[in-house]
Amino acid sequence: MLNTLRKKINSTFSIIFVLLLAASFAFWGVGDIFSSKNNPALATVDNQEVTANEFITTYKRILSELNKNTQGQITEEVARSIGLPRQTLAQLINEKIIDIEVNKANIILPDEYLKKLIQSSNLFKDQFGSFSKQQFEYVLRQLGMEDKTYFNEIRKSILRDQIRATFSYKNDITPIIENIYYNIRNENRSIKTVNISASAFKNDAIPKNSEIQNKLNTDKELYMKPEFRSFTLVSLKPDDLLMDININEEDIIAEYNNYPEKYNISEKREVFLINLQDDQIANNFVRKINNSNNSSDLKENFIKAVVNETKQDSDSINLGLIEYNDLPPEVSDSVFKAELNKLVGPEKTPFGWRVFLINKIEAEIITKYEDVKIQIEKELKVNVALEKMYDLGNIFYDEIASGNQIQEAALSINASIIEFNHTDVNGMDLNGNIVNDLPPYPNILKTVFSTNVNNTSELISTIGNTMYAIQVNDIIYEQTMTIDEAKDKIIKDIQFIKSMEMALNTANNFIREADSGDFEKIAKKYNLIVLDSKNVQKNGRGSEGVLNQEALNLVFHIKKGKITQPIKYNDNTYIVAKVENILPIKDVNSEKLIEINSSISKDIAKDIQELFMNNLTNNHKIKINDRLLDSLFLNNS
Repeated sequence: MLNTLRKKINSTFSIIFVLLLAASFAFWGVGDIFSSKNNPALATVDNQEVTANEFITTYKRILSELNKNTQGQITEEVARSIGLPRQTLAQLINEKIIDIEVNKANIILPDEYLKKLIQSSNLFKDQFGSFSKQQFEYVLRQLGMEDKTYFNEIRKSILRDQIRATFSYKNDITPIIENIYYNIRNENRSIKTVNISASAFKNDAIPKNSEIQNKLNTDKELYMKPEFRSFTLVSLKPDDLLMDININEEDIIAEYNNYPEKYNISEKREVFLINLQDDQIANNFVRKINNSNNSSDLKENFIKAVVNETKQDSDSINLGLIEYNDLPPEVSDSVFKAELNKLVGPEKTPFGWRVFLINKIEAEIITKYEDVKIQIEKELKVNVALEKMYDLGNIFYDEIASGNQIQEAALSINASIIEFNHTDVNGMDLNGNIVNDLPPYPNILKTVFSTNVNNTSELISTIGNTMYAIQVNDIIYEQTMTIDEAKDKIIKDIQFIKSMEMALNTANNFIREADSGDFEKIAKKYNLIVLDSKNVQKNGRGSEGVLNQEALNLVFHIKKGKITQPIKYNDNTYIVAKVENILPIKDVNSEKLIEINSSISKDIAKDIQELFMNNLTNNHKIKINDRLLDSLFLNNS
């Protein structure tokens, strides 16, 4: 049993760690809405309860994970609309059912086994691959948990896995299904394609005025003049304040002396290190290096011994160029006292025996005060300027709050003022030209177009520690163009639509003739170029730049010798494709076959697990407090 668990431990612990870390929101300020004395049961499974706080913690964790994966698109309203509360409660009920079944089956996990499993987890290993008590304690501090609580959560999760393991997937799909699915998924097709572009059917006919007016009335949204805004930009940056700031020589010297690491480069050492299980193995390892025929290259001998004796690769033992603080103190003391190109060890450690080699030393570089004086002075000035900027920001807000216009508030703090007239959301003026003076601050136009007229925005910090604010002075709202303004564009649009109709008509005529004739001869008749793609795969490989996704799907759904209907390739082109040949699979890729086996097996195992849980659910008495569940989301934003 222990061996089986040990194989799974790395993935298991990673998952558990993420779940517990997310659940620890409760410790970081989310909090429980019910006290320990008043934590009602949201559901009961036999004699076990799913408490309200347990549900809330899990729900917030799941919602947080969904938002991380969707860049914040899953709001609480969306979560409720897709049934996340009920799904979360169902998950917790299933866990309670499995816990009951674990107790019935009398499955246990002794403490000594659990400790071994934890010590084997990569989550708690140091950079040398050994269990680190400090790392373990750090993880628990991050979770806000005591070790007893943590052990209990890990134990419950592992024991639940023992019940689920009965239905876990195995690569046991029959070769018939496996091979058929592989052949369908990986078949190649030989495709011939022609493009029929609207540009080949130029239409210069001028539509009637009534047709132009009808187009404008029907498709007003296509002929809108964008919203334009005039605004005042006030900005203040640290450089504006530097001239008026003086720094004492004593302060510059103090900065240099107090923070030497900012101005000096610490010694670095390239270290090759190996940890071994016991002193006998370590001594044999050192002996083989020293007895090597190639006595001139200690690094080469060290790496060769590692590869031959431990089966590790050279990258795993090379710590790279490290500084003293990159390693635990007890290791750094030894490493940074060692001589260059001298084998060190074996040395006994709490995690075994280590042997290492210093392959390269980059000496510490001490920078003279005179060389960095100007740099330090400027840094100190910038720090003072930043502090002043926040004070000036408060003065600016006070001026605005007292009823002064943005120009007056800006003058009170000597900020820069620039006026911009009639700019659209893309930074273009009324004539369609780029507004060149607009600063390259991120989201500046978003700020302009989200601020109400005659209002001043918040003071915003942006690139280079610059602060700016916007006041919107005037708005020309979005409006439909007049027929005179839109006429030229409408004429071009109508002409293009007719060109596309002609292209589509040509494509349909081509298909009718090619269905009963030679594809290439008919293409030549229509003055079309045939593109020949010999080995097109379902994932699109072999048809790049020839077929889009819609065309790709179609050519893999028709039989050999058949032709697709016209497919819109882009805004001005139709394509027609013919399947010339379906190519049999010659060489079976064993790795892909394994992937397919695994994928199908997982799907089957998932279905079986759902059937299993449904059956177990019928054997337990489950009660849900629907009123309490609904009340948790009333007026909850």
